[in-house]
Amino acid sequence: MDEKKLSAMEIYSHGKNDPRIRRDYMDELLSSNDAEAIHLAGRYWPEFDFHRGLKRLMELCDLEFVHKSGIFWKHFDFDRGLDFFIKNKSPEYIYRSGRFWSGYDYEKGLDALGELKSGRYIYYAGKEWRVFNFSKGLEYLFKTNDAEFIFYAGAHWKIFDFKRGLQYLFKSRNCEFIFKAGAMWKEFDYEAGLKILESEISAGKEWRAKLFENKKWKENLKIIWDKMWE
Repeated sequence: MDEKKLSAMEIYSHGKNDPRIRRDYMDELLSSNDAEAIHLAGRYWPEFDFHRGLKRLMELCDLEFVHKSGIFWKHFDFDRGLDFFIKNKSPEYIYRSGRFWSGYDYEKGLDALGELKSGRYIYYAGKEWRVFNFSKGLEYLFKTNDAEFIFYAGAHWKIFDFKRGLQYLFKSRNCEFIFKAGAMWKEFDYEAGLKILESEISAGKEWRAKLFENKKWKENLKIIWDKMWE
């Protein structure tokens, strides 16, 4: 090979099969700004400085390739990786790494999502993480007051406190998710839900029109009205 300036991606590519390139160009690769080339070298090279590789990815602040390296590298400092995502206040990557990393600290990750008050990613974590503290997760989720993801958790989590979930959902007076909870939750207070849909004249109009299109709402409305005429 001619002695010439190689790009980081060329160093990675040639280094897969050439130990001299790996030896002579490691420092150059790990001082480059090419996060993808660093990640690929860590993934495919027979020898690699994983500590320095992760350090450089963090210096480049490349969350995507830190995440991918946690999945594919033979050696990876999962605690450092998670701390990096927490420092960067990234609920998406805190959640994604919990889904895919083999050495993930689930309690620490959940605490970070709770601190960030990310209803979306607390919900996703409860649905998809291999390990999830539902008791703590519910507390964090309720503190977000996020009607959308409180609804989704009630519809899809294996464990859910429907009584408290209804309190937060009704307090939000979000007609869309009150209607959807009545359609999908295993437990629901239809009388209280109906009162909110009726009292929210404008916001509830669209969802009142859908009540008889949904089997659960239709059945429970009949029960409510039958009681009124007893």
